[in-house]
Amino acid sequence: MSVRRKSASVLAATSLLALGGLGAAAPASAATPGATAPSAPAVITTDAGGVQLDAYDPATGQAVLAGAVKPAGKASSGAREQEGAQPATGVKVGQVIDSLPSATAPQGALLKVTDVKQAADGKVAVTTSPATLTDLLGDRTAAVQSPVDAKSIKVTPKVSGLKVELKAPPGGLQGKAGFSLKLSADTDLDLPDGGTADFAGAMELNPSVNFDYQSSDFKLKKAEVGFELGAEADWHLKADLNVDTDVKIPLASLNASPVVWVGPLPVVVNLDLTLYAHISAEGTVTIDAEQSYTGNWGVHAGYTEAGGWGKRTDPGTSTVSPVAGSISGEGEVRTGLLAEGTIALYDSIGVKVGVEPYVRSVVSGSVVLDGTGGAPEGGGTLELYGGLDVGGALMARLKIIGVTVFEKDLEFSIYHREWPLLSESTGDEGFSDAGDDDSSDIGGDIFLDS
Repeated sequence: MSVRRKSASVLAATSLLALGGLGAAAPASAATPGATAPSAPAVITTDAGGVQLDAYDPATGQAVLAGAVKPAGKASSGAREQEGAQPATGVKVGQVIDSLPSATAPQGALLKVTDVKQAADGKVAVTTSPATLTDLLGDRTAAVQSPVDAKSIKVTPKVSGLKVELKAPPGGLQGKAGFSLKLSADTDLDLPDGGTADFAGAMELNPSVNFDYQSSDFKLKKAEVGFELGAEADWHLKADLNVDTDVKIPLASLNASPVVWVGPLPVVVNLDLTLYAHISAEGTVTIDAEQSYTGNWGVHAGYTEAGGWGKRTDPGTSTVSPVAGSISGEGEVRTGLLAEGTIALYDSIGVKVGVEPYVRSVVSGSVVLDGTGGAPEGGGTLELYGGLDVGGALMARLKIIGVTVFEKDLEFSIYHREWPLLSESTGDEGFSDAGDDDSSDIGGDIFLDS
């Protein structure tokens, strides 16, 4: 089964900058000339060609550095080349270690050196504490939005037979548009009542991350991390649902740690998502139907000096196609594709989110739909609804942005909307369809108070 490509605008909605492996530089500005502020500590950026984080224990803050220490400077090979290399013995108390993702710190690390000791083989043992974004970036302003390089996403299948492909955008690789990630599966899913459901589906994803930062006089004014996703999906479900059911079946997990650049300084964003097939039913329903979805959405979490903690969502647009297939019985069934996970800075502050486009069917009798939006056949009544659920929690675990946070996740409900697609009784003159083009769109921005 292939994903239906509705429009190239889905790609454009989330592809504003090419990441190109590690990313492109973001605009950055220094503090206002003449302002009095303390000097920012020197930043040590780890990379394969210079200093390396040879060992690190997050529980104790103990770390070992090896190689040449190079203060942040010009960009080059895979990361950014830096001038003025010094032996590792040049590490000093007060310096900031900005570690790119590596085997030692897979999700990156942002640390401040509190003690330095010599170790064997020219290495340096350091004691560290968590650093803040202000320690790293100082008085800068940045607004970065960058697609996640699909080739850098690690996919872990959760069902047998999952296929993973890289898809070029329409017209090939031009400008700054990159590959998208396509996942497809055709498998049997175990249901709570001991039965199985035949599930076939595909999803094409275009994720991007964004990061906003503003500080003056070494006081944080704003810090925000966000995630946007353009998606195209279709799925086919065949099942006999005889008892009340609500089950999430994991299909795949996605992990990436893209790097966005603020001038010469890297900021690590961690992305962890799990994709699920979500099936819920009440009553007795037999379904053999196919559905497709195209949409984009975004979620954001952060801090401002004036407003404190906050979160917002952009529901974007969602288009659900007419259902094709047959539905019979007495009850209702809801089928959806759920993306659930976290987007965070250095795996510490960010947002947990669950986003699910779905279709809900309420049936009494037996109805057959041809997928064109035309009048169904059969005998009985059928109501179809499209919907989008977005929920989550604000992650607040470390003082990475230098302000007081709670050591817990702050739950919140962001967005819920459901709209009618079709209401039909085969004994009546006709039916009503919510979409002018046999589909239904939603859109708009929602901003929530902190």
